[in-house]
Amino acid sequence: MDVGIVLLSHDGCWDDAAFAEANGFTTAGFVDSPLIAGDPFVAMALTAERTSRLRIGPMLAIPSNRNAATCVTAVASITRLARGRTFLGLGTGFTGRAVFGLRPLTAERLARYAQDCRDLLDGREVTYEEGSQTRAIKLTHGTDNYVDTNGIPVYVAGDGPKALRAAGAHGDGWITTLQYSHFMNSSPKLLADMRLVVQEAAAEAGRPMEDPYVMCSAGFCVLEKGESPTSQRALEHIGAYAMMPFHAYADNPSIADHLPPPIRDRLDIYEREVLSRLSVTRDRRYQQVHRGHLSHLLDGEAAVLTDEIVRMTTLTGTAEEIVALLHQLESAGLKNIVLNPPPHLVRETVRMYSDKIAPLLSGGD
Repeated sequence: MDVGIVLLSHDGCWDDAAFAEANGFTTAGFVDSPLIAGDPFVAMALTAERTSRLRIGPMLAIPSNRNAATCVTAVASITRLARGRTFLGLGTGFTGRAVFGLRPLTAERLARYAQDCRDLLDGREVTYEEGSQTRAIKLTHGTDNYVDTNGIPVYVAGDGPKALRAAGAHGDGWITTLQYSHFMNSSPKLLADMRLVVQEAAAEAGRPMEDPYVMCSAGFCVLEKGESPTSQRALEHIGAYAMMPFHAYADNPSIADHLPPPIRDRLDIYEREVLSRLSVTRDRRYQQVHRGHLSHLLDGEAAVLTDEIVRMTTLTGTAEEIVALLHQLESAGLKNIVLNPPPHLVRETVRMYSDKIAPLLSGGD
């Protein structure tokens, strides 16, 4: 199984990515969230110059952030620096849109965008719309001097049924968070079921995926013997990731009844300990709710999380538990487990995986 890492395009992340490559990591994805993270394509270019094997790409580029021609030109420009080592990860947007106070895009829009990107990369025309104008466009710059469009796979992210079908019909691979599972318990079964949906949609579209490249993005922490999932050390690693269901609730309280009971039961505490303390009015709280996204816990958030919620939402357990689960996920079709460390803990996370997980996965002591 491949292992990857997600980066917030923080200062020096390109050197962190090179460190990950040196320790056996195979991919690095860069968050596309312009109001809270650095620019992913700038970070990718600097990473390309510092690495030789690492595959790099946005994770995930959001259709509303740039039109398809701009997006594929950006990734194809990176391919000039990293021949054969780029991928284009696309998604409907969670935090990348939430920080604008917007909901994720529809799966239909994601599907159209993914197909436009694939067509443009393959030299075909697509329909471009701007206001009342509609034009047929295609990439026309010379590939020798500007971009390299060869060998760039398009990976489509999805967890809901419509997005899964978009991944199968329009993607070269699939990215999931397994957010609808209890990660440490039921994720392998859900992955296998979702993978079938992706494959069925691909077959219906006349593009069979017998063995799709499947990536799963996850928070990650290896617990020491007897350590609680909500220890101070563990929460520094995975607390920000585990809070994402609560952030989704803050953006859209109507989802409360659809959240799992362990999360729903803590919403009152989240309201009291976090949301009531924000310094913005309710109609602007999206400006602050996501400040710690994949980075750090906001004041009061540690009090919201429980051991069960951490294990439900992240890849957190003893080394033996994690290895056993990864073997099950691999059997269910997973090709790449992608870790989401806070920026200040990237190298510690890389070491934690390479020292404590990789040897057990490969059958070492």
